[in-house]
Amino acid sequence: MKKNQSSEKQNKQQLKNAVKKRQYIIIITALFAVICLVILGKFTTDRITAAKILKEGIAADKALAVRIFNETGIKIAGTVNGEPFLQEDLNVYMAEHRAAVASHFGRRYNITFMGASFWDTEYDGTTPREFLTSIARQELVKNMVLIQQARIRGIDTPDTYSDLEKEREVWNTPTDEIVYGPRTLGPAEYKSYRITGISNALKTNLLRNELSPTIAQLRASFDSLPDINKIADVFSGGIRFTWNAGPFSNEEVFASIENLLRQGLPPEEVVRNLSMYPGLTQEEFESDSRYVSREDPYEIELSNILREAPIGALVRGPEGWPSFYHVTHREGGGYYTFEEAPGLGRNKWINDQFEIFLEEKIKVSRITLFTDADFL
Repeated sequence: MKKNQSSEKQNKQQLKNAVKKRQYIIIITALFAVICLVILGKFTTDRITAAKILKEGIAADKALAVRIFNETGIKIAGTVNGEPFLQEDLNVYMAEHRAAVASHFGRRYNITFMGASFWDTEYDGTTPREFLTSIARQELVKNMVLIQQARIRGIDTPDTYSDLEKEREVWNTPTDEIVYGPRTLGPAEYKSYRITGISNALKTNLLRNELSPTIAQLRASFDSLPDINKIADVFSGGIRFTWNAGPFSNEEVFASIENLLRQGLPPEEVVRNLSMYPGLTQEEFESDSRYVSREDPYEIELSNILREAPIGALVRGPEGWPSFYHVTHREGGGYYTFEEAPGLGRNKWINDQFEIFLEEKIKVSRITLFTDADFL
């Protein structure tokens, strides 16, 4: 009897527990549903709000375009975040990329003659003119967004993008000042010069603020650099032997100089003993890889030769010039470690992050384009 009562009591308790568990599940499910509805409602509201803001922005852009046309007779080609740009601004980029686009279509579609109709002929649904315009517009938008982000941070920029041309006119105005370097710049050259300066200033600002990296991030950026970009600066020096080209081969002159140097003769004695070689002279030289002109193939090749030359060796200079180099001392070389050149990691970091930063800003930018119909 007692056993039956105990079993009945256990059954009742299990039933109560089951009921409570079911109630908890119902409550939790209801709360989850409410939360989902709230989130969905907020998401929907946010989308409606964003669409409304975009629509209002585009309407404001069109109103601005019409007002400028009514006041000045100028038809603006479009706006980026409400800032207007002209067809002339776009034309600068189109002129820069025109040859490259023509070459691209010529190679891809085996076009050997590009007559007047080339730019408006469709190839796989796109004309070269449309392709060129798209590339030019992308670059223009990128640079406008860059300038806008710099302007927000108090960096010196033109008031509007089209004011770059006004700045260029002032730049090209003749003065009595002594100027080192080109004084007169075309639209493309001035644009490149000015935007490069603004870009560098923006990178510096971001590096100190929003894009300030951690040591771990700098080290990772440094490690990702190719070894060729981590080569340490080299300072080397010694004696350079030169002579006038004549009936003697480079191999013979080289062997004669090398033989006397091995015997321990000083450079002036080497020249004195080899007077049969016309115009043979010797002089001290110094080479610093930090100051090698990156536009001079001869200097680059010579720097690479001297970097690898063992101390005490006689090495040939670049082809085409009768000169040998007796390297007597050298400092540096090898590869930088992160601790020796953290700046390399910093430069890699900011250059990579800057491109990501601009891409994100471009994605959320409002770009409005106009046709003649907008001004009727």
